Amino acid sequence: MTVDKYGLDDIIRESYKEFKGYLKKAGIEIKDVRLRILESSDLLRELYDMINTYNINKLKQELNTIDKSSLEKIFNDNDIYIINEDNLGEFYRREIKSLGRVFNTDDINELNNKILKYIIHPIENEKLLAIVIPETKEIYIIKDRLEERIDETLNTLGPININGPSIIRLGWPLFDVVSAPLYTKEENIKEDVAKVFAANVIIYEMGRFIVGREELENKELSVSALQYITYIDMYNLLKHPKTYEIIEENIIECKKYIEKITTFMANLTDGNFPISLLKDYFNVLRIAPYDLGQCYANIIIDRNKKTSYLNIKDVIEEVKNLSISDALTKIAYY
Repeated sequence: MTVDKYGLDDIIRESYKEFKGYLKKAGIEIKDVRLRILESSDLLRELYDMINTYNINKLKQELNTIDKSSLEKIFNDNDIYIINEDNLGEFYRREIKSLGRVFNTDDINELNNKILKYIIHPIENEKLLAIVIPETKEIYIIKDRLEERIDETLNTLGPININGPSIIRLGWPLFDVVSAPLYTKEENIKEDVAKVFAANVIIYEMGRFIVGREELENKELSVSALQYITYIDMYNLLKHPKTYEIIEENIIECKKYIEKITTFMANLTDGNFPISLLKDYFNVLRIAPYDLGQCYANIIIDRNKKTSYLNIKDVIEEVKNLSISDALTKIAYY
């Protein structure tokens, strides 16, 4: 079992509880979403081996012994299940049972393939901190990767000189173009940074169920905008003047970012684009929906700064209808 460096299990639990409480207060309900914490991405290989070697007849017998109370726990959206070395076999049986119920089948081979398709193969992408399985309404957080990103962030912060509770700025690797305010008392800086990461991952992944519609032009754009605004609103960061300083500086950086994208596009159209820059160009476009969404979120916050209040339901409706071209235009001419 891995060491919980930042007390992440408890931080994730608390962040999940806070977000659900925030949604409830706003009159927003997401039903039946279940959170899973995978302690280490190394467990994927063991789970893959388990799928290939587990005796199907024995597995069927074990599945039949799962009682009603255990079934209710499997489908309880308040149940946060931590997957580790010790309970991997139990998780595998639970997941087979869960998928069987969702897809209305008891074919073990089919269910094994679904674990491969929906869990193992997506998590193999080393850049992902979490994944969502819309079909089963499960969110998986990959804990060891989250810890790595927290380590990176703490290494970039360096010495912090503050007197008492303060707002500091968090940028890369949590965000690329924009920065986010973090309220901290400094003596708890490690836990505070860990909480920001956990909260943003949970908000982002659950935001997919809030935004909802698959026919959206670019779902990542909408979810990213909602994530940034929700994080700031949920932790009441708009009451701090420093938050608005960060927002104003973000908008300046976002305008520079828009210029970078339009220059890329213009040079490509004119045929003046150096081959040596193609990799940079594709990297920018690959994450553009995420960055544009967060940039647009800063526009919404600044636009409402006189009220220091955001109606999250109105924000949801606005970002649902957001397109790439709208975001580019509104950021550029704000």
